[in-house]
Amino acid sequence: MKLSKILAYIFAAIALIFEGFFGIISFVSFILQVILVVSGIFLLTYIFRRSKVGNYQQVILRYILTMLGIIGFFISIMFAFIQYQHIMPGIVSDITLTHSGQHIVFVEMSHIASPEFFAHKKETIQLLARQGYTILYEGVKPGTPDNQAIFDRAMGFDFTPTLYSTIANLVGLHSQDNGSLFAEIATGSLISVDLSIDDIVRLMDTGSQVIFSSGSVSGSFSDAETEIGSAFVTLSPRERIWMSWVGRGLLSWSLRRSDDLSDLLTTGSQAQLFNTIINRRNDAIIRYIQDHPTERIAIVYGALHFNGVYEALQRLSPAWQVAHIENSEPYTIR
Repeated sequence: MKLSKILAYIFAAIALIFEGFFGIISFVSFILQVILVVSGIFLLTYIFRRSKVGNYQQVILRYILTMLGIIGFFISIMFAFIQYQHIMPGIVSDITLTHSGQHIVFVEMSHIASPEFFAHKKETIQLLARQGYTILYEGVKPGTPDNQAIFDRAMGFDFTPTLYSTIANLVGLHSQDNGSLFAEIATGSLISVDLSIDDIVRLMDTGSQVIFSSGSVSGSFSDAETEIGSAFVTLSPRERIWMSWVGRGLLSWSLRRSDDLSDLLTTGSQAQLFNTIINRRNDAIIRYIQDHPTERIAIVYGALHFNGVYEALQRLSPAWQVAHIENSEPYTIR
């Protein structure tokens, strides 16, 4: 392999690193990304194909190529997520639904987002409250210690109230704070129809027998918050910047595939658990809408809940339709 080719790969990687660092998104950056991916694959193919080991110069070159191939491969994956956030940012929407004069606004939330996103959502909620909307807000209520332990084991980790905050800190974002989000909303306009941990466990057939029927969830569960926090403190300032970029890319990728994610969760090995967490909680929203047919309602829930709520409303009456959509980007920091 010619030295000029190796230098070309190195310079492509350096150019891409600087491009990502300064956030310059253009057609050139896309080309550089493709070059880096192809070069990584090419180098790995070259390294692992059968060939005789020559003199020490060839051995050294082989070693250098191995390192470049491996590093280039992982850098390409990392930059793919960084570029994804810039090119295809995650989107949540405020969706207005109408039916026979009734108006519902589904204010989709991301529980981890930028401060600007939460400020925008707060303004939206305040405006809806002033217009006479009842605000249904998301928030699973606490349960008994025994049921909380059952729920945590079913999830596979200790789901603490501050877990979102710990994850948000890792990726350079903020977590949703209902106290701030609804601070200026009159008590009578703010209603919780969400389930409690006790309700969730009961709806899973009350079931320590059901929940613990699989060995995969019957053992101890991890303290995710402590593990994430411990990992975060070991990162250097530069590594934290990289982590925040990659993390926001991953969040955007998962949000854009929220339909697939919801299907995966509600049909996988833990289908009973996630059907309860997502769909059975939607049932409580639908019951409130049915019981208040003339009320203007704003639903402030995570984006994963919208499709289930909309589909349930259309099963009740196909006349429900989307009247307006306003998008926002939760992971974009301006």
